[in-house]
Amino acid sequence: MQAVALSFDVKGSRDYPSKEALLQGLRVLANDLNTAFPLSIVPFQIKSGDSLLAVFADYPVSYPVILHLLNQELPGYIGIGFGQYETISTTRAEEANGSAIIHAFEAQKLAKTLPSRIAFAGPPYLPTALLNGYLEMLYPAYFGKTDRQIELHRLMDRYPDDTYEEIGLKMGFKEQDARVNVAKLVSRSQRKQRKRLEAALTQALEQFQVWEAIR
Repeated sequence: MQAVALSFDVKGSRDYPSKEALLQGLRVLANDLNTAFPLSIVPFQIKSGDSLLAVFADYPVSYPVILHLLNQELPGYIGIGFGQYETISTTRAEEANGSAIIHAFEAQKLAKTLPSRIAFAGPPYLPTALLNGYLEMLYPAYFGKTDRQIELHRLMDRYPDDTYEEIGLKMGFKEQDARVNVAKLVSRSQRKQRKRLEAALTQALEQFQVWEAIR
């Protein structure tokens, strides 16, 4: 079946001071991801003690997952692979197989050479270079250049339905100044430009799924 696989490999895991703390952190992250994205073929599970793997049917879900991974504490490499999921009798990551998973690991290897630490890969007929180009434009340039801008983006990613005033209160601004200060930060942090790029990326993911389905 048609699928997208997502692999997250913790950066510098071999040098992590406590392997048990790393394992616990991955367990928490996997639970958070599975709560946020429950419609999976293979839910997020730990592999080899330092990475996560999941498989979904819906290509566009990959970008919200990327945002979730960027907005948590564990640094790592994100690989997204398009293709087929061929072991439909199992939902266990250790047993999962198919071209989508193979391409996810290829993408993860590529991600280790990129400043963004994120990459897409897939069959030769899918122009995944286009998606990687979008990511190079987006991250980190459109995720904030100051601590305040980075905080703004993270809060707006986490609470997309909040008003400017509600975001401002979470940032510690006084109630009477919250909306105005957030509006200024939104302008300076290029939030609106980022949202346009993200919409284009999502449309490309949707189109890739259509191409794969009719091929």
